[in-house]
Amino acid sequence: MNIKHAAYGALNRPSTRWLLGVAASARTVLGDERAWITYDAPTGDWLKRTRAGAMLMSDLRNGGGMSAEQCADAAQDMFLHRYSLGPGDVVLDIGAGIGTEMLPFSRIVGDSGKVVAVEAHPATYRRLERVRELNDLRNVTLLHAAVMDTNDPVYISDLQAEDYLENKIGADGVEVPALTLADLVSRLKLDRIDFLKMNIEGAELPALRGATDVLPLVRHAAIGCHDFLARETGDDSYRTKDAVRALLIEAGFTVTTRPDDPRPWAADYLFASR
Repeated sequence: MNIKHAAYGALNRPSTRWLLGVAASARTVLGDERAWITYDAPTGDWLKRTRAGAMLMSDLRNGGGMSAEQCADAAQDMFLHRYSLGPGDVVLDIGAGIGTEMLPFSRIVGDSGKVVAVEAHPATYRRLERVRELNDLRNVTLLHAAVMDTNDPVYISDLQAEDYLENKIGADGVEVPALTLADLVSRLKLDRIDFLKMNIEGAELPALRGATDVLPLVRHAAIGCHDFLARETGDDSYRTKDAVRALLIEAGFTVTTRPDDPRPWAADYLFASR
């Protein structure tokens, strides 16, 4: 353990956390980000406030988490590469995490639009609720569920908060409710989906198989496949890109990729339009 991490551990307690917040806030000013960082008691996380909104961070070390502005930039880069959201759009955010895309999506579609954000992991979902509350996102509907090809409960891994992005559906972990996209659309009485974003760590194929009847309602989609993780870990359950592409083409979409992007994950994302 280095000195910086030892100091963080010593100060990360109720009576002295404010010092960590002040130090982290000062560091953002030096980096021209200008964020106010405080401890968020309801979640046990850190709260990063900027002019664009508030986001949660599980840890202040290693640079902390993204600001609302950085979330908007990342959403544009990762998911809005082929489609520009506009006011009034209806968005499905499947695998919403703690809201890093939900927040910018909500801002863009505005009062006349709607964002449905779905997250499976219970602790991550509570953070998602908190981000919606902190930013007063009245055009956002939240659902706690895994989107699959079944309505039977499934299991999701239960990693540490800082590794929440790596939680995935599997044979063990925490039991969570599941539903199909078809049932989600029926429950919320959606008659169109302008943009479908999906980032669910290898579960995208069963999720889309459970959406066959409602895919005609979808105009544009960005699907985060994770074949690169199969190459890195040897776990072939992540290898879904070819099957997902075939399913989307069969459903009538034109599918494009970014094959020349050097980032490992970027080349595995599929962008679909009709």
